[in-house]
Amino acid sequence: MSRWSPASALLILALIFAVDTVTTPSPSPQQGTAELSPQQFLEQLLFVVAPIEQWCGPSRLGTATGFFFVNEERLYFVTNRHVVRDEEHRLYPDKLRLRLHTNVQDHTQNDNYDISLYRNGISVWREKPGLDLAAIEIPRNDVERFVIKALPPSLFAPTDLVIGPGDDVIIIGYPRGFSDTLHNYPVIRVGAVASAYPTPFQGKPLFLVDARLHPGTSGSPVLAKPSTTWRTLQGTSVTGLSTFFLGVNSGEFFFGGESLGLNGIWYAAEVQAITISSFRTASFPQQ
Repeated sequence: MSRWSPASALLILALIFAVDTVTTPSPSPQQGTAELSPQQFLEQLLFVVAPIEQWCGPSRLGTATGFFFVNEERLYFVTNRHVVRDEEHRLYPDKLRLRLHTNVQDHTQNDNYDISLYRNGISVWREKPGLDLAAIEIPRNDVERFVIKALPPSLFAPTDLVIGPGDDVIIIGYPRGFSDTLHNYPVIRVGAVASAYPTPFQGKPLFLVDARLHPGTSGSPVLAKPSTTWRTLQGTSVTGLSTFFLGVNSGEFFFGGESLGLNGIWYAAEVQAITISSFRTASFPQQ
């Protein structure tokens, strides 16, 4: 995870919602965050995620959530590994169907975009053993007609930012496929950090969030709740409306067969790790 100076937070919104806008030209970062009102800021978050339908041939298997991510100028669609291949439940989709906006002004205009999970019988997603994450590279010219935003690594929390148990987070997704279907808007749930951050929980690169989530939010991005003031380890404050990409929701934790209301969130740095050009992934034959 790259290190920032606190002042970098002032440029976050210009970086995430301008530089990594896929369908419009990029304004200069010097335009800064002041040009986005709080309402505009929240509206932009709605274009980061997409609802997923899992399909195998003519059969619809289930729903999930994913989001767009940019690394090394390449565009990826990120979700959980169990969304693309779930050996435990014997679910083997061959494509993901997304619903994406097609008009920047009229959000009721949407269309499907299908992602094939296999090419020549071999899986196309990237994954890291032991992590419930999958990233699929998307050719930019394939999505030119859609209105989408992509999270960049520059949105990671600075290493000197204080994020602790009880701090608020937002989880953006489609619980059980539920959403504002007229506008194709996701649902935003609020939760709280429930384990030591950024300590790996039980030795795994994840932390816990206390939130009421449902199946279908697998693959949802988890962000720090937007705020105008942030604390640093040096005791200083970062000001300016901003948020930080913290991780990816994987699913609920159970203990003794009982639901704990706790969800595992893979750290955002793991998304960057599997999307660098030098990363080598395992591959799987189509079922």
